[in-house]
Amino acid sequence: MKRFGKFLILALAAGCWGMLPSAQGAEIRLASGVRLHYETSGAGGVPVVLVHGYGMSSAVWEKVLPLFPADCRLFALDLRGFGRSEKPETGYGCPELADDIGAFMDALGLSRAVLVGHSFGGLVLQHFAARHPERVLALVLANTFAATAPPKGLSSAVEQRIQGYGSAEANRRLFSAVIPRYFDAAHVTPKDIDRFVEVGLQASNTALRETLRANYITPAIPVPRHEAVRAPVLIVVTTHDPFGTFDQAVAMSDALPNSSIEVIARCGHSPMWEKPSEFAETVAAFLKRELR
Repeated sequence: MKRFGKFLILALAAGCWGMLPSAQGAEIRLASGVRLHYETSGAGGVPVVLVHGYGMSSAVWEKVLPLFPADCRLFALDLRGFGRSEKPETGYGCPELADDIGAFMDALGLSRAVLVGHSFGGLVLQHFAARHPERVLALVLANTFAATAPPKGLSSAVEQRIQGYGSAEANRRLFSAVIPRYFDAAHVTPKDIDRFVEVGLQASNTALRETLRANYITPAIPVPRHEAVRAPVLIVVTTHDPFGTFDQAVAMSDALPNSSIEVIARCGHSPMWEKPSEFAETVAAFLKRELR
């Protein structure tokens, strides 16, 4: 822990913001045979794995990746079925996707890492941390949902959305209707919405259907398994997020013993896109504080 903290303290003391080179795309094959695409930047000693939210890909991190301290080594992956990763017909439950995170770390030779998850990605990382707490150096959960809460179940509206995925035209209509809610209206442009829609259209129909279903039916993680996560946890909540609400953040904090909550004001569901500098600074300050 102290060794990782020294890297961060030196980087921050030197004012190394914006010093990381542009991310480079790469591919890796997991032990299961599934091929994942990821973006990587930095060459430091602090490994940071970033996991995107529902329907998206590593592209959602593109604004924030260059803003991490220069002594981080960043790996922003596309979950199976999304972005440029392989799109198998199975494996989209939270436990299976959590297994992919572990296999991704294995393939990269990472025994432990800082894990950063946004929205559905944060839900997956809660399942990973509960299954493998020893592999979590630190955990950042941004705009996500309490995995200890009972599943909401599938409403008719959600089931209709699941069944609505099909052609590219149908998917574009669905994303165009939903994605504006990913942002605070004061911090979004038509270009931002178009970018997120195009990213969503890279996903397979199976991935879109089954991960949305998983979001509503996955059994809760028993509280004792959450309490076994002793790594420091940062829970990021924003003031204008209709999804990952403050109530969700409090529920996560209650279940995770070494957690803290940070609020980013005047921001919607996507702080890494709407306020990338503030998001990166919040995460870096947490890592500097906790990994010393």
